[in-house]
Amino acid sequence: MDGRIEVKKVSLLTAREIYETYLKADFPPEEVKPFSVIEKMWGRDSYYVYAFYEDTAEAAMGMAGNGTDTLCAYAFLLADNQQRTLLLDYFAVCQSKRGEGYGSRALLLLCEACADWNALIIEVEDDEMTDISEQTRMTRKRRISFYRTAGCVMTTVRSLLWDVNYRIMVMPLRDEQAEKCAEEKLCALYQGMYNERELQKHFAILSR
Repeated sequence: MDGRIEVKKVSLLTAREIYETYLKADFPPEEVKPFSVIEKMWGRDSYYVYAFYEDTAEAAMGMAGNGTDTLCAYAFLLADNQQRTLLLDYFAVCQSKRGEGYGSRALLLLCEACADWNALIIEVEDDEMTDISEQTRMTRKRRISFYRTAGCVMTTVRSLLWDVNYRIMVMPLRDEQAEKCAEEKLCALYQGMYNERELQKHFAILSR
């Protein structure tokens, strides 16, 4: 990690640029929702994007305020303003910055930026599915371990969204007991994004 990292809540225009340049390449096509869905939620004040920038020139020159900001990570968040809950819709470190600790730093900065919210909900692909390869299982376990190390709590809630099986984790922010209501919070978040027909077709809470 070469320079100081700062987090910025970005505009819709910048969010679209990150979506087109990075997100569509970083996630499988079946997991990338149309930007029109994000734009719709943005218009309802229910979607936010944070970008994490590194001032590499500052580190090289030993000076502050002079550098060139380089995007190193980003987070797309669905928001339930009534329950003050966030869902980590997309979170990724830019490819050239991976494996250097940027993800841990970015998640910490995100939690600091969202400290006035009750909780951050995180969907992780289910590592206990019987029909996945051992390599896929280990990849999913590493992702879960990353969030556990950051302070997230694994809940008993499982979901199926657009044919992808998830386990639900919670990062408590203001509400230290947020994981106890994870199912309710998750359902409320998706009820804000999808209509009833879409929910019935593409979303389900699975038996524990």
